[in-house]
Amino acid sequence: MKTSNFKFLAIICLVAISTQIKSQNVADLIAGYTGKAEWNESQKTVTFLTSGDVAFSEKGAKSFLWEIPTSVTNVFIKKDVRVNAAFHSHANVTIEGEDRKTSVVYGTELQSWPQKNRVVEYTICTFQNFGGTMTVKNLTSLNPRGFHVRGWGTTMMVSYCDFLDTRGGHGNHSDGVEGGDGSIFDNCYFETGDDIIKVYFNILVTNCTIKMVENTVPIQLGWGNYSNGKTGTFRNLKIIGNSGRGAVANAIINGRRGNYNVTVNIDGCEIENPNASWVTLNETTTGLICNVTNARIKVKSHVGNYLNGKYEFNICGSTEQKAEYNCVNNK
Repeated sequence: MKTSNFKFLAIICLVAISTQIKSQNVADLIAGYTGKAEWNESQKTVTFLTSGDVAFSEKGAKSFLWEIPTSVTNVFIKKDVRVNAAFHSHANVTIEGEDRKTSVVYGTELQSWPQKNRVVEYTICTFQNFGGTMTVKNLTSLNPRGFHVRGWGTTMMVSYCDFLDTRGGHGNHSDGVEGGDGSIFDNCYFETGDDIIKVYFNILVTNCTIKMVENTVPIQLGWGNYSNGKTGTFRNLKIIGNSGRGAVANAIINGRRGNYNVTVNIDGCEIENPNASWVTLNETTTGLICNVTNARIKVKSHVGNYLNGKYEFNICGSTEQKAEYNCVNNK
């Protein structure tokens, strides 16, 4: 065997071992949960029956984080139940609420939790996938310690969920959703800060509503080179509110930094924010191709203070930079 192949296999083994070590089994979860939860082995389902906190004391600041073992394929949260936790997976798993509004996965009321606890925000996302497909549906994610949903290069199927940050202010890192190629985000409502829909991979977003509150950027193209060549496809998108992220001229679409060209295709949208610009591209190496049809758009200005990158667009059949467009298909 070649040395390089041996090293590769050794790395794979170490990753598998570390994953197994990190996972907490169901018995440990139930024993450490301050509410009531039960395990159905035949259905491979953990059900949270009453409100409480996930607490693995040996994990210190990350005591709330459950690394779901591969023996669990379903996590179910009953109605009127609030679970203080984060769920990280390494294989196919479905996390589902009984009631969208009252089946809640909760984080904290503390502002800027990651900074104050010296924890990197993207390591403590409420729903985070490291392998397989993670499905999240019919629940509310409230005031996360890190991002709401993260699937860096892995598939996320997210539907009928509310993603909320009621704390306001900057620094919470309460970003919305991110998923690898083929991820779908459907029928979700966002009223949270930071970058909401991240077009870092090829994703589909349907029937979603975003309310722009303090520090919101509805569509983020990237903070690095990783999104180059990717496409975000949006259908029936609604964006409302009068706030956002002032640091990037309060844009609907922002490319922060990196070397990339990203395509955003939107068919069907209602977008109105009297204090927002349509697009900002902060660096000369960022690029956007934007195609919009069947739309009603009303913003303060088309271009924000930063349009340093390459920008090509066709909105309602026009290449004229306008603050308002109306080409709604009433058929």
